[in-house]
Amino acid sequence: MEAAPDSTPARPAASPSRYKWLVVAVVGSGVFMSTLSQGSLNVALPTIAAEFQVDLTVVQWLSLAYGLGVTSLLLSTARLADIVGRRRMYLIGYAVFGIGAVICSLMPTIYLIIAGRVVQSIGAAMLQSTGAALLVSAFPAGQRGRAMGINGSFVSSGILMGPVVGGLLTEAFGWRANLLVGVPIAIVGLIIGSRILREAREARGESFDYFGGVLLAMWVTPLVFMLNQGQRAGWDSPRIMVSAIIFIVAIAGFFYVQRRRLYPIVDLAVFKVRQFSLSVGIALVTNMARAGSTLLTPFLLQILLGISVGQVGFMMALVPLGSILLAFVGGAVADRWGPRIPSTLGLLLMAAGIASLGFVEGTTSLTSVAPRLFLIGIGQGFFISPNSSSIMGALPHNRLALAGGFLAWSRTFGVSVGQATWGAIFAVVVISASGIPVALEAGADAMQAGFRAVYLSAAAMLLVAAFLSSFRGRVDQPAGSSTTSG
Repeated sequence: MEAAPDSTPARPAASPSRYKWLVVAVVGSGVFMSTLSQGSLNVALPTIAAEFQVDLTVVQWLSLAYGLGVTSLLLSTARLADIVGRRRMYLIGYAVFGIGAVICSLMPTIYLIIAGRVVQSIGAAMLQSTGAALLVSAFPAGQRGRAMGINGSFVSSGILMGPVVGGLLTEAFGWRANLLVGVPIAIVGLIIGSRILREAREARGESFDYFGGVLLAMWVTPLVFMLNQGQRAGWDSPRIMVSAIIFIVAIAGFFYVQRRRLYPIVDLAVFKVRQFSLSVGIALVTNMARAGSTLLTPFLLQILLGISVGQVGFMMALVPLGSILLAFVGGAVADRWGPRIPSTLGLLLMAAGIASLGFVEGTTSLTSVAPRLFLIGIGQGFFISPNSSSIMGALPHNRLALAGGFLAWSRTFGVSVGQATWGAIFAVVVISASGIPVALEAGADAMQAGFRAVYLSAAAMLLVAAFLSSFRGRVDQPAGSSTTSG
């Protein structure tokens, strides 16, 4: 039986209305930090690839290793948070993230930096798996969509500032400065969070399934490795075949173990809740689709259009800018009328924007590209808050951490698999069109063919997600609602 939540405050209790905004500040800072750090590094990937003289399939592991680490640990850290306390897990996450950032900045080779990104991802997993649960617990039931809209605004703000800050830091101080950009935020968040956040343990006295956690991590990594390296190494190469075997055995073993554990990491019964499983599936497909735009657009702008890394940062910022403007609106509409209309509309707008990027040519002006990027952001703003609210509201209160873990997992796993898949598709198309073994050394025509293949395919995936979203029903009083008044 689940233990009652331990709501003992870390400091004298604030009023519910004041406390929820204090939680917004602490959780929002963690979200902002992780997205700012990731976005600032992404815009510098072409520069890093040139300095270390490596191809896209290598340099993208700076993002993939981080994403894999987060994805492998999200559900496990969500479960641990219910056992040891969400506040404790969140604060440890701040500390590990900051330490990992410092480690990355000191590494001399790209492969050691990738290893440092794995350390940093452990802290990010702790933050992301517990942040949404802390936030939703602090808000009343009728404001859950708005809470997710606020959280989405912090996500978009970090994404907005990431490319801008990354471009400016790379030009002024070199790309390594991007690795340290989140450290001051981690220090401040750790200090303030320790004074503000209230502890909550939904599973006091229960055990943690360590073997299940290992199996969960084991199947994610070989899957993304296969997608990333299959074309380069050959799909019938020994290491790809071994990865495939590990993936199949680990994922089958994970589900087998979870069905037989008294206290599993993932209670598989949650997937019987249609609203939860549908919303997680839509989020997963959507994040896989938009990963192609996130990965390749900096290369499109810098290589095909020939603009500077600083200009790339400002252009990429148009996507989160559009998202910020609509995130709160999307959440408010979901609170009033349900998630179906805003999330479906958002997916259609995202599909239109990403598809339009497939027709960018070397002679296309920046004033023509800018509205396309902004349209993608508007679509994200309409979609993310309603769909996130639907996930967080589908499960009972004692499963909020699990819901939050799946919310973050659908994003990080979708992006990791999406980036590996789109990177491989891009390389195959470009190499086939050019006959050159290194995709980033091909000519403009071959490059353009690769970009178009990725963008149009991603847009098609978003149309599938919109179709699924159109069948979503309204949730008037979800099981996962908080009873907090404010």
